[in-house]
Amino acid sequence: MEENEKKSTAVVRINGADYTIVSTADEEYVRHVAYYVDKKMQELCKNDRRLSTAMAAVLTSVNIADDYFRSQSDNESLRAQLLKYAEEAGAMRSAVTRMESDVKRLTEENQSLRVSNARLDAELKARTGQTSAGAHGGR
Repeated sequence: MEENEKKSTAVVRINGADYTIVSTADEEYVRHVAYYVDKKMQELCKNDRRLSTAMAAVLTSVNIADDYFRSQSDNESLRAQLLKYAEEAGAMRSAVTRMESDVKRLTEENQSLRVSNARLDAELKARTGQTSAGAHGGR
């Protein structure tokens, strides 16, 4: 703790004993942590009433450290999964961009083909109309 950081003091009860804790964390947080430690220690002592306070404290510390390392491992797994999802999202964005480009190109090609089709239809009608007119006029 740095000297200029604001410190709070909290009196907490862990396994039946009162402790005064000085911390830069706010009092409510300190109480929450102490409650967690007390709960863990009581669970341990409930299962084996022969444990001394020192032994219970050590075993509780080991259990909390185990919880911490398991959480760290879970956190690393979640980060890896998040990175994978981010990479997949990037690939999907690239695919969407390519598809949008394809849609634009195909829309333009479709429009061009419609114009060509209309022109060919007009030519066909003009030729068919001339042939029909010529056939009728020859009788």
